[in-house]
Amino acid sequence: MALADNRAQRISTLCALYLAQGIPWGFMTITLANYMSSNGLSTAEVGELTAFTLLPWTFKIIWAPVIDSLQLKAMGKRRPWILLAQLLMTLSLIGIIVIEPYLAGENMDMKISFKYLLWIFFVHNMFVVLQDVCTDALAVDILPTEEQGRVNGLMWASKILGLSAGAAILASVMDEYGIRGAVLAQMAVLFVIMLFPLFCVERKGEKRFPWSKGSVTEPCREPTIVTRPISEIVRDLLLGFSLRTTLFYSAMILISLVGWGVMETTLKTVCNSNDWIGWSSTHTSHVMGFAGIPECLMAVCAGWLGDRFGRKPMMAIGLIGYGLLSIGFALSVDHWGDGLKTQWAADGTWDNYIVWCYTVGYKPLLSIFVVNYIADSMKMSWTTSSATMFTIYMTLSNIGHVVGNKIAGNVETAFGVPNSFMVMGIVTAATSLLLLFVNAADVEKRKTQLLDAGISQ
Repeated sequence: MALADNRAQRISTLCALYLAQGIPWGFMTITLANYMSSNGLSTAEVGELTAFTLLPWTFKIIWAPVIDSLQLKAMGKRRPWILLAQLLMTLSLIGIIVIEPYLAGENMDMKISFKYLLWIFFVHNMFVVLQDVCTDALAVDILPTEEQGRVNGLMWASKILGLSAGAAILASVMDEYGIRGAVLAQMAVLFVIMLFPLFCVERKGEKRFPWSKGSVTEPCREPTIVTRPISEIVRDLLLGFSLRTTLFYSAMILISLVGWGVMETTLKTVCNSNDWIGWSSTHTSHVMGFAGIPECLMAVCAGWLGDRFGRKPMMAIGLIGYGLLSIGFALSVDHWGDGLKTQWAADGTWDNYIVWCYTVGYKPLLSIFVVNYIADSMKMSWTTSSATMFTIYMTLSNIGHVVGNKIAGNVETAFGVPNSFMVMGIVTAATSLLLLFVNAADVEKRKTQLLDAGISQ
């Protein structure tokens, strides 16, 4: 069966590809970042490392026109690109093994490691971005409208599950077998995941492999390679973003994740620095990794809730909830080091329980927002160049995230650690006001007008 015709197959494939994105992300931005933070990297340096890791996501728009305009139709519009990206994602992790001597042991040098990892993470994420753009485009192509909310919840949950595994499980693997062992484990998992798109087709009549003969049910009559002029894609984008709704929606996405970028970076300093909590890097990675469990559960529910009660209300709940939680966390700074007497703790005291609760608690709120804005972005991607338009929305969120990571050190210097959470919490909650100017019905109205006028979308 083809992905377009088999619900279980398309959901499992999309979720597996999102899982592949999350595993290295968790390892890079949580496990290795915490490890380096505990070995002397400052908030500004950790923020720069994370920002550089995510930098390719800010110009993912470069990939979208490429995959929209250059397609190997015989094997599907998206699948050849996905296979190429997944393979290069796997191979690029070898770079971490090469610099391992500078990351651990008697030759450890965090400054040298920092410089090399910037570029290794950058190159790896170039290929992750390509895989992500192709996977999102595949989802836009094959998901029926009634499945978009729930499946986006499952896809995001899969990515978070991968991130959690990359943080919590690989932190333990690294503790036991070293950095080399953790990298080899990732490479093995990514290769296995590549089998999902390798042995499936998008639609009936497509080839599984370039040399396949007679293995498909219908002959492919389309040209082997199909191209579209860039000018047509630009025309579609100008049309797509000419609405007030899409402009305000774009602004909301851009601003919404700046606070997350600042607060997640500053939180590593709170957890790892002896000036604050002073957890070990492995313990911090475990807490941040296991936080993915409630986040995954909420992501699955968030898609259903968005379909049931509307995506705008869910996005507002996510942003306001995350903002208020961060403000409350800032106000409780005098109690960050407190313990809570409880029988659940092995020694009878739950140490640093406020920091623990915040680290775990903000993730479900964030997932409520993210799952619903991803699902709504599919509806807002309404022109012929839907993959490119959808990618722009995703790029804007990544730009906001990277900006937040990059300025985390400056925000901490300007306001101090506790007040960084206060200021960014206010910004995050206030961003929800932009949703007042967003109405998806405007998109449907414009589409109807164009159809009535006989203009192709």
